[in-house]
Amino acid sequence: MTFLDFIRNSFRRILSVDTEYRTDPSGTIPHKVVCFVYQDIFTGETFRYWEHDGRITDNKHFDYDDCLLVCFNAVAEVGSYLKLLHGKPDNIWDCYVENARLYKPFRSGPGALSLLACANFYNIPGVMPKEEKDKWLDVIINNESYTQEQETGILDYCQRDVEATVKVFIEQVKDIEKKNNLKTIEDFERELWQVCFRGYSQGCVAQVERNGIPIDVQMVNEFKDYWPKVKDRLIEKYNKEINLFEGLKFNNNKFTDLVNKLGLSSEWPRLKSGKYATDIKTIARYVHIPEIKKFQEIRTFLNMTKLTNYDCDYDGKARTTLFMFGTVTSRCTPSTAKYIFNGSAWARNFICPTWGHKLVYVDYSQQEPAIMGYLSKDQKLIQAYQSGDVYIHSAKLCKMIPESATRKTHPEMRDVFKELFLANGYGAGPGYVSQKLKVSLIKAKQLQLMFREVYHVYFNWIESIIAGATATGYLSTEYGWQRFIKSFTKKYKDGRRKDIGRSLLNWPVQSNGADVLRQAMVDLTNNHFEVCALVHDAVLLQIPIPEFKQRLDEAKQIMVGASIKVVGGPIRVDHEEISGNWQQKPELQKTFDDIMNEIKNYKKELKTEHTTDSMVALLPN
Repeated sequence: MTFLDFIRNSFRRILSVDTEYRTDPSGTIPHKVVCFVYQDIFTGETFRYWEHDGRITDNKHFDYDDCLLVCFNAVAEVGSYLKLLHGKPDNIWDCYVENARLYKPFRSGPGALSLLACANFYNIPGVMPKEEKDKWLDVIINNESYTQEQETGILDYCQRDVEATVKVFIEQVKDIEKKNNLKTIEDFERELWQVCFRGYSQGCVAQVERNGIPIDVQMVNEFKDYWPKVKDRLIEKYNKEINLFEGLKFNNNKFTDLVNKLGLSSEWPRLKSGKYATDIKTIARYVHIPEIKKFQEIRTFLNMTKLTNYDCDYDGKARTTLFMFGTVTSRCTPSTAKYIFNGSAWARNFICPTWGHKLVYVDYSQQEPAIMGYLSKDQKLIQAYQSGDVYIHSAKLCKMIPESATRKTHPEMRDVFKELFLANGYGAGPGYVSQKLKVSLIKAKQLQLMFREVYHVYFNWIESIIAGATATGYLSTEYGWQRFIKSFTKKYKDGRRKDIGRSLLNWPVQSNGADVLRQAMVDLTNNHFEVCALVHDAVLLQIPIPEFKQRLDEAKQIMVGASIKVVGGPIRVDHEEISGNWQQKPELQKTFDDIMNEIKNYKKELKTEHTTDSMVALLPN
């Protein structure tokens, strides 16, 4: 029996499906579903549904429970099902996701993982070229009604994608069987479950995108109206504290004086010209210094014209496509310009629950050390994590602090071990540790050796994982997400080759972490939680106030349970409740308050000017 035979025997129907729709103002979710087309992969029967002129009902096209739906980026199809009140089908094979799993590290650039590119890779002829596809997309998007000829053309266009997906699916199944050496029924069952889990998670992503992030629309609009008018005034006020700008122009000589004054001249990176570097990465290294922090804030203000990531839809929600599986570790890659959590942290004050609800931000606590311990079965590391503070406990294991030490009594040593976890987790050498901890190279080597000795079980495990990848040609998570590797050396533009083995050290941790969050999202969605956003190792939930406490406890239990399912041990979760506008840490809150106070003062001045002008107009000539 082949894998394809096994899949065929597992469902009543295997249907390739594609949908066309017009999006909402954010370009994220379907606003108007235009059509659906299906093709039975094994019988060749085609089914066409013109939805544009119909009434939205819950009349499903098929009994989805006993069908496997094969899509290319299932978020679109499930988004359309949700719009039509069909719910989320359970059984989904997403050819886009599986294509990314197999080939993402080797393909880059626009359209590298598209249906056309995938079909070309498998030498499948007759796939619609991009130019023709763009023509029909233009017809769909830029019309609110369609002629009979356009209706037929749109259905034909949709059907061609369905037919291409059929051929891609068949080749992809064979490819997966060969690459993963699937032989037994157990192999087939495991692989099909993992693929369908990823496909169903894409359906849950469609639900999260549909939920959206609730925002304070009035406050956002006020900011957008007045920010251009107060921006320069606020920059001038901030600059008085550091004096690095003349007007709005950055003065490099003054920046040089500041770096020297701070005593950083010997360590601050320089350009070839000899000037101090001011790129984002360099500034981020020194942002803990108040003057550099202020400089960063001013530059942010200079570059900020409007908050594009707070553009809301008709329902007061901010949305953007999450692009789950966008990285080689399968994490989400939403637009940096459109996603709220990719923007300035102070601006999260604009996030605000809808009436009758509270928001809660629930995140996994010290997730990476927990995953490292559970997967490697390093009992010392597991105990360190379960102590409540893995960094303080590690310092105690290394005899660097007394047993009575806490986070409050020894914050500096805690930071040292936090950096050691980061450095060793990502394969950084003693040079990095020396720089981050501001210690000698010899001391950095000693710290790293001591750290590796304490957690030698973990380090033996991760090194065996990387060594195993040299034999199999791939790394894999517990849920089967894979990182295929053609070579352990990577060629750079200058012709040099570099060993990538060290850069892969954190791949198992990050990728299994992505699976944990994905499982949590699926379980929360299945338990009827309104998941509004996904953020690396956290979720944003909206819960009705009357049931908030009970539902929050349930959500936290679900998230801990998800971690047990994936990595075999409980990962703690923390939470932050949001009753009104989301308050930030003091330094971030101050930035937000400064902006809104400047707007308030400007509006007051306008009102005073208007009142004065009105009074002058009433005076006799």
